[in-house]
Amino acid sequence: MLTEAEPELQVVVDCARTAIVTDAAPDPPPLDDAPDWDRVVALARYHGIVQLLYEGLEAMARESGDEFTVPAAVLTRLSSIVQGKRMRNLAFTTELQEILERFETRGVRAVPFKGPALSAAAYDDATVREYNDLDLLVHPEDIPAAADILEERGYEWRGGTPRLDDAALLGGPVTKAIVHEYEMRGPEFDVELRWRVGDAERPFSTSFGELWDRRDTVSVGGQPLPALAQPDRLLVLAFHGTKHRWYLLKWLCDFVAALEAAETDWPHVLVRARETGVERNLLLGAALARAVFGYALPAPLLDRLRTDGRISELAEAVVESLAAGTPQAPTQFEAARFYLAASDSMTALVPLLLLHSSLHPTYSEYQFCPLPGPMHPLYYVIWPLRLLLETPQWRRQLSEERRDEAT
Repeated sequence: MLTEAEPELQVVVDCARTAIVTDAAPDPPPLDDAPDWDRVVALARYHGIVQLLYEGLEAMARESGDEFTVPAAVLTRLSSIVQGKRMRNLAFTTELQEILERFETRGVRAVPFKGPALSAAAYDDATVREYNDLDLLVHPEDIPAAADILEERGYEWRGGTPRLDDAALLGGPVTKAIVHEYEMRGPEFDVELRWRVGDAERPFSTSFGELWDRRDTVSVGGQPLPALAQPDRLLVLAFHGTKHRWYLLKWLCDFVAALEAAETDWPHVLVRARETGVERNLLLGAALARAVFGYALPAPLLDRLRTDGRISELAEAVVESLAAGTPQAPTQFEAARFYLAASDSMTALVPLLLLHSSLHPTYSEYQFCPLPGPMHPLYYVIWPLRLLLETPQWRRQLSEERRDEAT
């Protein structure tokens, strides 16, 4: 548990544990040590778990009676926030259902892997998890059709430049894609179309085809929708949390909720994690579940944890960062260093270096000179040319900024 954390963060963590973990006993703070409730709510909002805070507080109040009280104004405020989020999530759910229905009609292979689908699969309720957009994994061959369908529904590509030829954006067998996702902005919602989990520099090695072939279904708003299979869901959540250094409790809550919901052959999951190259990610998520929430891990995970000394060091670093209570995302360098330390093999360094965005054409090249798909390799010629043309402008701007500072 986060024993060194401020009392307010401990309240947030204990409420989340109470809301997620079956038969978790509420542990209310002492009456003579009332927390700063504004700080409690602010921390829960930052970590994306306001609804879990509210559920946990309700459970604590029921179990504790007069021993624990929450000011009525705090509960009213939280209730209003939660109701607003639930209504928003219901609207997201309806939109997801309609989008996937259109996709199926047009033969687009897509799996929602966050948002309502993850909430329904892990929390047994499509409205519990907090999310701001819909994330869809789409077969690479179906990305253009999926984007076309969304544009027909009123969505616009956030790039600011027309999609003249998707092949130019998606890259080729020996060139890096210019974008790693399509961000589509609609009248009410945003949708992200992705063709892989992670990105080129930090890839999740399992292909879409494998995830699609193993897919499961989950009931979302009473309608069965495609979803990641349970083992794949756990591995994806562990990978995603590790990629971001687990700096938000939201990701750990997702992982623990998925653990709670899973009926899994753990030796098989560990083998798949090893084959995918994310075994240490999975073990790190498990170690954090135990360290932060006191979660009772399955024996196969415990046995494997005892054989990897690096996991405890990584988990301790995350716990210390969370306990510090400073809401701050890690820098790119910190996240990359942590990702490498949590990788199964140092070979992860190769794509991280060779495919780094600073070494490849970016969306700026596409904006500078949109090209047909077969001409995508020419961006490697346009890229240094654009930098060369922009260098005088950049130097002039820097000089002006320095002159302004001097005056």
